[in-house]
Amino acid sequence: MKKKNLLLLVLMCILASCIAQNPKEMKKERLTYFSYDHHNTMAWHSGEKYNVSTEKDGRIHIVIDEGFPEEKDFYIDDTNIFDELDSIIKAFKIHKWHDRYQPKMEIFDGDSWSIYFKYGSDKSKGSGGYMAWPDNYHAARHAISKKKKKWRDYPIQAKEINLFQYTCKNKQGRDIEYRLERGEQEAKLFIRNAEYDTDKEIAVSNDYLKELQELVNMYRLKDEYNRTTDDDSASVYRFFISYNMGDTIDFTDYYTTFVSGQTAPFLSFFDHWLPLRGDLVRLEYSYRITDFRDIKYYVIKEGEGFSRYYDERGQHREGKMDKEDVSKLQKLVESFGLDKAKDDFMGNSTWHLFTDYDSKDIARFGGRSDEEASTEKAQHILTALTEFFAPYLQ
Repeated sequence: MKKKNLLLLVLMCILASCIAQNPKEMKKERLTYFSYDHHNTMAWHSGEKYNVSTEKDGRIHIVIDEGFPEEKDFYIDDTNIFDELDSIIKAFKIHKWHDRYQPKMEIFDGDSWSIYFKYGSDKSKGSGGYMAWPDNYHAARHAISKKKKKWRDYPIQAKEINLFQYTCKNKQGRDIEYRLERGEQEAKLFIRNAEYDTDKEIAVSNDYLKELQELVNMYRLKDEYNRTTDDDSASVYRFFISYNMGDTIDFTDYYTTFVSGQTAPFLSFFDHWLPLRGDLVRLEYSYRITDFRDIKYYVIKEGEGFSRYYDERGQHREGKMDKEDVSKLQKLVESFGLDKAKDDFMGNSTWHLFTDYDSKDIARFGGRSDEEASTEKAQHILTALTEFFAPYLQ
């Protein structure tokens, strides 16, 4: 009898426990990830994109991207942000939206959108569409945008690149490494490129890291590739980027017969520290003395020889140059100490010097001759080229 009473008591306790833990009264599961994206298909770097995620150390990582370069990337400790987002999900019943919305007829160049969120148990929901949406979509979008205005007011530490490294190798000897590391006064730049027979380390401005940050934002580098191949002809490249906030971007990918769109902008960035190769095949020089007076020199390879042109205030002269004199001209240009640095030679520039080589290397120099930083350089180049071409103009 006592055993029956004891068993009954245990069953009553279990039942009471179940009643006390009614699902409606249990602690609600907390949101841990939220992302929203709305952009035009013809203008990827437009529209708005918000991403809120939980890091392993408990910090909240927020990315606000409203079109390059208007991106804000930072961390906070306030987890209440997920409660605010969850209230929007519940208020607009986003968890009941269809997975996909499509227009009834084909539409080109329209708007795409997507929303995705996840809870602690990994329960998740995603929805999206192209030129079609649920009835309350725009009201929900407005509510999300209002929350974003509050996020912008969080006191944050600026996110900066401390180290940027790009490497590329294959089994046939392709060997490239570009590394830029922040320093207290100047950054350290390391360049190794077997194709250019270059292996050097130089000091450059820390501002170049800001330019790289803009490229990273523009081309949206993420840890999502990580593909390799055993193909001997393939070049495997790796990006490694370390930030002052402690996070990193690290991935590998490969290409065979072409430079992929992922790498081309970054290769171009480092190009201007590589030496020029080959023989000069074209030179174009222009110097604007006043709005009504330009001096222009032009040399171009035509067949086995070279043609030269000179123009100043309508006085036009042309003739031939032999290869030996063009070689002297090339050495003169190289003596200017100019590399492929990114000077302002377009738009409002008052002087420029363009050179092409038979190796397909191209150099572009220029600037404003009325700016103090450029005046000495511009005057030196003008004087040297005037003296060089003087015998041809007599």
